Amino acid sequence: MSKTVVVAMSTSGLDYYPFDHDIRILRLKVILGDKTYVDSPEFIDNDRFVSWVRENPDKLPKSSPPSRLEITKFFLGLQDEGFEDILFIAMSSALSKTYQQVIDMIPLLQNKVRVHVFNSRTGTFTEGLMALEADKCLKQGMSVEETLHRLEDMRRDSHVMFGVDDLTYMVKNGRLSFTSHFFANLFKIKPLINVDRDGKAVVAEKIMTTTRTMYAISDRIRAITATRDYYVFTLYSGNMELHKQLVDILAERNNLSGLPAYPISPVVTAHAGISGFGVGLLPL
Repeated sequence: MSKTVVVAMSTSGLDYYPFDHDIRILRLKVILGDKTYVDSPEFIDNDRFVSWVRENPDKLPKSSPPSRLEITKFFLGLQDEGFEDILFIAMSSALSKTYQQVIDMIPLLQNKVRVHVFNSRTGTFTEGLMALEADKCLKQGMSVEETLHRLEDMRRDSHVMFGVDDLTYMVKNGRLSFTSHFFANLFKIKPLINVDRDGKAVVAEKIMTTTRTMYAISDRIRAITATRDYYVFTLYSGNMELHKQLVDILAERNNLSGLPAYPISPVVTAHAGISGFGVGLLPL
């Protein structure tokens, strides 16, 4: 069997996973004013990013995918380590250009290393968990093809839902339509947003308050978990008071206590804003 490595994007949140793993990380970039940082805790972690946003309320953080040259060097570096196959778990192609960047590079790498690209159609730690599952499958002796089938099963039943107290970032960075933003601001709505089956971030419910958005998340979790067991975790992008409120609601209404909690990486928070809170579910 060929030597295979799993690669995830820095959007996956695996930098904040508390256990050792063998996933390699293809890193995007975060642009803060006139400075560009590699999306890594070594250069810019969630806390530093949130501090910058609060200190620069009139500036909009941005992100950018790795260049084609950076992608090529990254994959060829893995080839130099002896890997013959690379299984790349990408953030949803509807949310990041990196997926297409890697697809475009495959013909240039085909005589050097085999790159298999999986569109997770999701993001944040849900994407990261898929990468961890892929690594586990390969270590258990499954082929790349068998591992991809397992990932497809996970993707089919995965869920990410979240709320934000301010839609400005998602609209200005092109993750939601202007119409949704205008409607939300006009009526002071705090929408429930989910990642749909096409991997797009869409407004699922138009809700009047942040607390009611959290109740809606709770209700959806109850419906989703009624017929199947899931790994459930919480997400936050900066406002820990909102995150604690969500955690308390899930403990009280869903009997879900002690859920794993993961920060959203700066490159994703640049689009979601620092008032985001949410939940991810992956089938067991």
